[in-house]
Amino acid sequence: MARDETYDLQHPNKANFFATVEKQALSACGLSMFANNRHVVALFLLALILRLAYLVEIRDTLYFHTLILDAEEYDYLAQALIEGDWWLTTHRTYVHGPLYPALLALLKLGGAGLVATRLFQTVLGAFSCVLLYAIARRFFPAPTPLLTGLIAVGYWPFILYNGELLATTLTIFIELLLVIQLVRCTDRPSYWSAAGAGALLGLLIETRSNTLLLVPVALWWLYHRTRSRLLVPFCVGLCAVLAPFLIHNSLVQGTPLPSQGAWSFYMGNNPAADGTPYARQGIDWQRLEILPYQADMATSSADRGRFYLSEGLNFIIDQPLAYLQLLYRKFRLFWHAFEIPVSVDIHFYEAHSRLSHLNLFGFGVIAPLALVGLVWNWNRWRQYGLLYGFGLSYLVSGLLFTVCARYRLPAVPFLMIFAAEALRQGALSLKGHQWRRSAALALALGAALALGHTGIDPAQVDHLRSAWLQGQVHMRNQAYDRAERAYLQALQAGPDADVYSSLGAVYEAERQPREAETAYRRALALASDHTRARLNLGNLLRGEQRFDEAESLFLEALVNDPRPAIQYEGHYYLGYLYLDQRDYLRAYGSFTTAVEAEQRAEGFYALANACHRLGRQDEQIRHLRQTVDIDPEFAAAHRNLGALYLQRGEHSLAEEALLQALKLEPDVAIAHYNLGVLYMRTGRRDLAQTAFETAERLRRAE
Repeated sequence: MARDETYDLQHPNKANFFATVEKQALSACGLSMFANNRHVVALFLLALILRLAYLVEIRDTLYFHTLILDAEEYDYLAQALIEGDWWLTTHRTYVHGPLYPALLALLKLGGAGLVATRLFQTVLGAFSCVLLYAIARRFFPAPTPLLTGLIAVGYWPFILYNGELLATTLTIFIELLLVIQLVRCTDRPSYWSAAGAGALLGLLIETRSNTLLLVPVALWWLYHRTRSRLLVPFCVGLCAVLAPFLIHNSLVQGTPLPSQGAWSFYMGNNPAADGTPYARQGIDWQRLEILPYQADMATSSADRGRFYLSEGLNFIIDQPLAYLQLLYRKFRLFWHAFEIPVSVDIHFYEAHSRLSHLNLFGFGVIAPLALVGLVWNWNRWRQYGLLYGFGLSYLVSGLLFTVCARYRLPAVPFLMIFAAEALRQGALSLKGHQWRRSAALALALGAALALGHTGIDPAQVDHLRSAWLQGQVHMRNQAYDRAERAYLQALQAGPDADVYSSLGAVYEAERQPREAETAYRRALALASDHTRARLNLGNLLRGEQRFDEAESLFLEALVNDPRPAIQYEGHYYLGYLYLDQRDYLRAYGSFTTAVEAEQRAEGFYALANACHRLGRQDEQIRHLRQTVDIDPEFAAAHRNLGALYLQRGEHSLAEEALLQALKLEPDVAIAHYNLGVLYMRTGRRDLAQTAFETAERLRRAE
């Protein structure tokens, strides 16, 4: 009978190997470690080959060069860092942790584009497979480590997310390094190793704030293994890395942790919640975002966070039975085989990648096996407590917030280890003819399979609306015919206000106003509070000079939706409606209200336009200056400033503005003409002649 051997954490051979792997991983000198073990080399190369093959497969697909949703936000933050906004103070930046945008910014500064960044992440993902193999080898005997590594190498969601500009790949890499470092603290206890573990956990929290749940796990592990002597240096390392993050958040948004956490908490705990991040786009997002504004609790992001937290807690207190049912649903969602898409169009990639069909160990197999492994080894929970803690912390996160494929993915490495161990235990039982044990394992696996494959309707928890999202990308790329086809395909699943609203925008771009109006009105019939459809319809009617109908739509939007962005847009559009009616004073008032809601370059430029119609030249210049201060590349504002300065005889200012305008848009005839006039007035006749000739040539070409 084969002996069921389990390795102790203090086994000297394992400790030496693990310490070597960890040392090399932390120093980022991974190539030298490959010579130590052929499995490491094979796993890394196989993982890298599969991930590179996947990038080749999707290189010409829709999303490869067009970032969407969270990936677009991360890129936005990275660009803000590059442009010097170190505080990340703009209104969109509270959503994500700063570490991944900082990494993207470094890659951008090094000249990396989207392709190079994806390649970098494939290498990071391949290294993660090696680190996971090393962790499994430290805790369990052969063949569990190799099985774990092979499962990780070919796991389709790992491959998919390694190719996406999301923090998931970085999160998994750092968490695996953290596990290695925490075990090193038990093998070779030192203050520096404990401080390093704390620093890694701080970096992990700066990537995804829900990993704060790992703090008690790490503290328990260190105390359990070393008593209390490493707790202080661990906390010092953690606080040293985390303090700037917490201080920054407190100064910028008024709360130590990103206020988005309160939004996520409410999304996961309210009467309409289904356990998933269901409100990601369109009308559902609008309805959730509008709530604190309607309650007059939206002065700052901290106020909005307090509102969402309070409302979520009120739901738990007021409806405990409904909350318990929701908790049970989240538990089922976490273990279910279906990969709930949120930030990535998983179904699209599955249709465009052959590698997705090679996923022999999908979550529907890994999770049941992992449950068997977790239960079977429960009597050794102290020995494997670090793995239990890391894996189940993400289950707790899902119960607190929401569950989807991307959010549970960081738990999967630890589930893989227990899944591989369950396979080893089953093989040992069969080989040793331990039929009772084999039957018990089979029954446990059957129950786990039932848990993972029943109780959830995938169609009800898939809120991504793949066809609609594809249409949005086609719209952004101005491929209107493809966008129209995608939206019509989306409507085959049933009427959808967001799809009709987007379809109306396509018809407008294709200059089909009747069809556009019909689509917008269908959107409003399905969702009378759909602000985007109402504003778009108002603009369409304004263009047709149906001013009374358009004004009514704009005013309804302003009354129903108090969000600053909508208040800006509504008053901005009203201003142009009044300009069309030559009611310049009311236009001036609307534009003024718009820029009070949000200070945007286009708003100040429109306000300058109204001032021009009212003959308020000084104020017009002031607003044009505000326009170019906000957007230095606003060429029309520079041109108008140049013309105004020329009228006032302020030639140096006029020349500066006109030259800047021509630098941005060199083919505008009026700018060359005004520059020629300026040169004539300042005695530079040769330059004036050249400018006039250029202006005349451009006029003829128009």
